[in-house]
Amino acid sequence: MKHDLRITFLIIAMFVTSMLIGLLVISSYDRYFGKTAQKIEKEAIEKNITIEKPEISVVKEIVPEPIELKRTIDIISIVVSILIAILLAVALFFLFSKVKIIVLLKGWFAVIIFICLAISFSLVFHNFFAPYSVFTLFGKKISPAEILALPIALILTFWKVKKRNLIAHNISELFVYPGLAVIFVPILNVLASSILLILISIYDMVSVWKTKHMQAMAKFQIHYLKIFSGFFLPYASKKDKRKLEKIKKALKKIKSKKEKENFLKKQKLKINLAILGGGDVAFPMIFVGTVLLKYGLTSALTVIITTAIALTLLLFLAKKGKFYPAMPFLSLGCFFGLFLLLL
Repeated sequence: MKHDLRITFLIIAMFVTSMLIGLLVISSYDRYFGKTAQKIEKEAIEKNITIEKPEISVVKEIVPEPIELKRTIDIISIVVSILIAILLAVALFFLFSKVKIIVLLKGWFAVIIFICLAISFSLVFHNFFAPYSVFTLFGKKISPAEILALPIALILTFWKVKKRNLIAHNISELFVYPGLAVIFVPILNVLASSILLILISIYDMVSVWKTKHMQAMAKFQIHYLKIFSGFFLPYASKKDKRKLEKIKKALKKIKSKKEKENFLKKQKLKINLAILGGGDVAFPMIFVGTVLLKYGLTSALTVIITTAIALTLLLFLAKKGKFYPAMPFLSLGCFFGLFLLLL
């Protein structure tokens, strides 16, 4: 087993929780902005019913309108476009990391985190208000859901990026990937997301086992940016925990800051890291989102269960100190769930 039992189950629990939040966010998008919303608006027009819609909306501005991918060329085109965007982002990250533009990279992360959180919280809060409820602010119609979402997203982004709070980090990660997934789900279908999973799995295997740049990216994020895109759980063994308590007691007796730093440098304390990359959450969530819109809630939940089982097997069979590409295992879990649905 790669990590101890408690940490292993905590990672699995966070993965499943984020997936369930993703279902809520994606279904909310469909109901208020997607194809279901379009049907409701069409029916309302036929019945001469006026539906109040927000004029200002972070969801409406950022998340693309749903499209139909009927031709093979359309599917290939959208998948290739997404892959090119991912590769360009990775290339830019490496370029900025080589020249150590830390402030720019932190700003980049902060903007993406804030946008994804704002989308997620807005769509979650939409379920707590009457459908299409709006009020006027500065002459523009806006949803109260977005008024609540923006400050919460801003506060969590600040605590995650600036304060580097571990709890805030992992809580925000639960909502970041649903917000990211909902940007892609409207422009994909089950076939397109399946192809995307296969290609991302191949990329993951190459980047972890061959080029090893995935490890380099993770280390740079942790050591230089002090931000990690994914679930992040540092933990120590029982022996090191006892040693850590002794170190804390010893530090209380040392008054000088320089003496404290010198004392800490001499201590040999091993801290283990349990991480699950953001892509390992986002891409399966995109697939689950397309399944949700095509086959319904029960089918989406089935895929989540099979994918969670695949992650559990990976974490239990993986060896300590070794890096593994999670996407091939998670993709197999997604496809097995889809296979069960199509039986």
